[in-house]
Amino acid sequence: MTLSVRAWVSVRFLTFFISWSIFQSYWGLWLASRGLSVSEISAAVACSLIARAVTVAVLYPALNRRATLLRLSRIVPWLIVAAAVPYLFVVGFPMLVVVSIAFGLIYPIMLPLNETVATVAARQRLLPYGPTRSLGSAGFLLGTLGAGWLTSTLGVQVLAATLVSACLLMAVIGLVPPREAETLAIRGSGAHGFAILARDRAFCACLAIAMLVQGSHAAYYSFGAIRAGEISSPDAVPFLLVLAPLSEFALFSLARQRFERLSYRTVFALGAISAALRWTLLAFAEDWGLLALSQLLHAGSYAITHLAFTLYVRDRVDLDIQAAAQGLYASLAMGVSTAALTVVVGLQIGASFSAALLTMAATALASLLFLPVIHTHRKVIA
Repeated sequence: MTLSVRAWVSVRFLTFFISWSIFQSYWGLWLASRGLSVSEISAAVACSLIARAVTVAVLYPALNRRATLLRLSRIVPWLIVAAAVPYLFVVGFPMLVVVSIAFGLIYPIMLPLNETVATVAARQRLLPYGPTRSLGSAGFLLGTLGAGWLTSTLGVQVLAATLVSACLLMAVIGLVPPREAETLAIRGSGAHGFAILARDRAFCACLAIAMLVQGSHAAYYSFGAIRAGEISSPDAVPFLLVLAPLSEFALFSLARQRFERLSYRTVFALGAISAALRWTLLAFAEDWGLLALSQLLHAGSYAITHLAFTLYVRDRVDLDIQAAAQGLYASLAMGVSTAALTVVVGLQIGASFSAALLTMAATALASLLFLPVIHTHRKVIA
């Protein structure tokens, strides 16, 4: 049995984001159920985030220099399963820290790995990126709803086994080979790729914009559910929160034709403006209507910005350094910048949640200063 590259990559996005939704949305609940204090949970999460930042920026490109994308795609999911299983037997805080670091070093590699595989295949016209990536959004939605149902039915303690099962599903399905396997037999340039990217002013501008816009989600990721609970009834919160991945799914599904004709500047500007509008609406929302509208703008604040960066990498970054480019994005735009701005939000949140959100809106708008550096025309490197 084999799959086309498009179907193979789509399934990889789907299964990975099922597990990612459990880890992102519910892991704090599971940690609390183990009897850990708030400070211990924060320390465990911090260790995992630090490990994540290192592994996606440094370890992943280094591995891709020694192994092809296809080989990594087969091996890494099984390493993730091996790193996840110890969560079933965690006893005490010291063991949790060790397991969190080990898992944080392996699991996040799938983020840039899947994105690199997708952009490399899209560059070779084997798949349309947007519709293929939409399966990841669908997976996140399914995982969130499924884990929520299991938690309410069986209790929080089931989350560790659910995460391990989701990782195992990802590994088993990954054994099915793609038909055009030779197109993914690509090795990266390792650390040399960072030097090349550092000299690309347009790429650095794209990364800076992505860091500011994606980082501006810090207030929402940390306190969005609390804000939703203040504005609407508790029963309505899950339905309001699920609007974000739904809007993301819709945008990726429709992105193939609508964004291919736009310049990189235009797509980045749409993402930044959407983010600023989203945080402003949320800051002044007093009813569920404005909150729902701000959730739908997730399609712009997150998905359009992600798509803009991906299109630039697909079109203008050489195949052998795309792993380095995706590693930097996963580390800096999706990790470090969000963590840094979370600290800023934490300093403001006690005085005014609205002020924190307006600061995030200003941060997103500040990214527009980098637009003039980006190439206005679309070009695919031969």
